[in-house]
Amino acid sequence: MIRLGIDTGGTFTDAVVVDTDTMDVLASSKSLTTKGDLTRCIATALDNLPTDVLMRAEQAALSTTLATNACVEGKGGRAKLIIVGTTDEVLRRVDAQGKFGIPYSDVLAVDYRGSYDGSDVAIPDWDALYRVHPTFFEEADSFGIASIYSLNDGAIVEKSGAEFLREKFGKLVVEATTVAVEPNVIGRGATALLNARLVPVIEEFLDAIGAVFKSRGLDIPVSIVRSDGSLMSEELARIRPVETILSGPAASVTGAQALAGQPESLIVDIGGTTSDIAIVHKGRPNRTSGIQIGAWKTQVAGVHIDTIALGGDTVVRYTKNSRLELGTRKVTPLCIAAARWPGVVPQLQEYYRKVCADFHARYELLYLMKDPGDLVRYTKPERQLIGILREGPVSLFDDRLDIMGLKTDRLENEGIVMRCGMTPTDAMHIKGDFDEFDVEAARLGARCVLKSYRGEVVSESDEAVIAFADEVYDLARFRLYNQVMRAFAQDRYWPDGAFDLDAQMEAIARREWEDRNADEPSHFSMKPRSEAALVGVGAPTHVFLGEVARATGAPFAVPEHARVANAVGAAVSRITVEQQVRINPLYGADGVVKAFSMRGADNAKNFRDLDKAIEAAREQAAKQAIEEARRRGAVGDLKCELEEEKSIYRAIGAIDALREYVVIARIG
Repeated sequence: MIRLGIDTGGTFTDAVVVDTDTMDVLASSKSLTTKGDLTRCIATALDNLPTDVLMRAEQAALSTTLATNACVEGKGGRAKLIIVGTTDEVLRRVDAQGKFGIPYSDVLAVDYRGSYDGSDVAIPDWDALYRVHPTFFEEADSFGIASIYSLNDGAIVEKSGAEFLREKFGKLVVEATTVAVEPNVIGRGATALLNARLVPVIEEFLDAIGAVFKSRGLDIPVSIVRSDGSLMSEELARIRPVETILSGPAASVTGAQALAGQPESLIVDIGGTTSDIAIVHKGRPNRTSGIQIGAWKTQVAGVHIDTIALGGDTVVRYTKNSRLELGTRKVTPLCIAAARWPGVVPQLQEYYRKVCADFHARYELLYLMKDPGDLVRYTKPERQLIGILREGPVSLFDDRLDIMGLKTDRLENEGIVMRCGMTPTDAMHIKGDFDEFDVEAARLGARCVLKSYRGEVVSESDEAVIAFADEVYDLARFRLYNQVMRAFAQDRYWPDGAFDLDAQMEAIARREWEDRNADEPSHFSMKPRSEAALVGVGAPTHVFLGEVARATGAPFAVPEHARVANAVGAAVSRITVEQQVRINPLYGADGVVKAFSMRGADNAKNFRDLDKAIEAAREQAAKQAIEEARRRGAVGDLKCELEEEKSIYRAIGAIDALREYVVIARIG
């Protein structure tokens, strides 16, 4: 099978053509991601592939960090959530906004008087609810709806509310039980709300793919990588985008495994915005049943990924105490900005000539990522800034900008305005480890930083510029080393995440990092050692990860085609499905089991006999798995494997009692 793999990340869009039978990469290419118009970067990536190789592709598989970044940056469509079975007081008591990511302004709590076991279902008066809260409903572009006992009553309340909302407003409605099946209704609600918010994000991406394919005569089926590394159809991705929130990182892990072939490994993917870390045991990456990303705590299962704010585009600045530090915000590297806009270098030159001391990073520039068009919702200063930036990137040193009164946070958070600044990518250009863009701008940026914060007047070839780049390298390497140490320690000592030694762990890691080259023996050392290989993928990996591997005592591998591992991972992914049906005993007031409740994704039923409940659960799990596999795009005969797990209560001197019986159906 010849497959086209495409990965659209925050900085680069990669494309590969892979023979999945031999695992040979037939062709690959990269292009800068153009967030304002995704068709441009996708088209460029495809046009850089040999046409004869591209046209051999029989299928296309996609991965992306667009949903990932939207979660982290708080972006997405204007969605509202209705939760049936709780109150505003309860939502605040459990800190639904802080712990689950649900903004209080976007949720409506509705009381519920139906029964827990689903025998008595009370449908809310939806029309009356709308009359009391018309603004809440009319402000939404889409809705999520979650009901407290949906897992026990067949989601009757959710289906009723969704029908009302679709008929009344004609907008997308996400029923929580279609994207999450854990009992916690707030977690299900958060997952449904996030899904509704992400619909326009994934639609923009898939529409761009469709437009580019059509213009190039590529009439092939399209799938997208889910957060667990398996594939889903384009049609399903459009209505369940929340399942793609770790699409890019999951594809990276799959690609790294395929390229490196290391069954015991710690995989590090260094991208433009973040670095992602995953641990693989016996060829299987660690998994989580509920992905936490940005402010959101979801019930989406996926590959367990540790994400840190370290990428080629991470901002580098001096702090007020004159210490160079890596920030957490993504900016456009000066070398990339100068390659795109000829006016960047002259503005940096003017800054260097005129500035002696500066603690506001005024060598940085602002540019307009996308023109919002309708400016009514913005303040007068914001409108003025947008007008200035329509002419091109502008230095914060520009006389037209009032640096003390300049407030750009909202414009930056909404993706209207972006900064250009010093980054590890610029340091790599200075050191000669990466030279795809404007080396002069990178060196000039370093000189501006050194002069404004240290008062050092240096020439372009001065050793101080190289020393500056070395300092940036060390900051990046330590941040990566610290996270690798944490990941290894978590996996070895606290795999359930129940214990946390953040401050102490960082102190230990910093001391071991600083002493890694020491000749004199110490009285005591916690020097790490690992038999698992550090496998690096992503463009900057070879620069930073080798030193980290040496310091952790781990084997090190950067496989061929590591720069496009995400796209390779997308190309070699496949459809796999896992569905669970749970059986729980229902106790009466006398403590005796009265019945057994069987709960599937869209079906709930009570049985008097446990054996009959188990038999029904097996049928239901297999049916759900096959139906879900078909929805994700599977064709042909499907083989379903069943696995069963039982947990019991054990009490000293008492009879063991069943807590839960789970039937798991797997395909692929």
